[in-house]
Amino acid sequence: MASMEFQVQINASPERVFGYVSDLERHTEWSHCSEIRKTSDGPVAVGTTYASTGKNLGMTANEEVEVTAYQPNQRFAWRTDAAMGMQFHWSFQLQPQDGGTLLIERLDPPGGLRATVIGKLFANRTTRKVVPEGLAKIKEKLEAG
Repeated sequence: MASMEFQVQINASPERVFGYVSDLERHTEWSHCSEIRKTSDGPVAVGTTYASTGKNLGMTANEEVEVTAYQPNQRFAWRTDAAMGMQFHWSFQLQPQDGGTLLIERLDPPGGLRATVIGKLFANRTTRKVVPEGLAKIKEKLEAG
């Protein structure tokens, strides 16, 4: 499955957008996660870990999450260790634009035959639907105040 990239323009500062999207425990407000909790101590930084529960392809998924990039107001990334040993790499890149922020979300899915088959059968279609919906929720939340 190839990398996927989605973007949305948000009328909010990069600081505000970063503060929201880098708070993984708030991802329940806009993503497939129904629960996510921090499992490591200290402030959020590269290496911070979480446990998440959500629905993927109609199944409950319990996943381990680790922050892999933390550049305030610029980039936030995490890795999800999912079922069947697959790892998904997600990131947000933020760019000041037109008095607000261009938010770019990227998914680098796992490789291999299993991931390719699952991606072709189910995940590509689902991802292309739910990620833009999530970005729209982020935009709505941040622009509402």
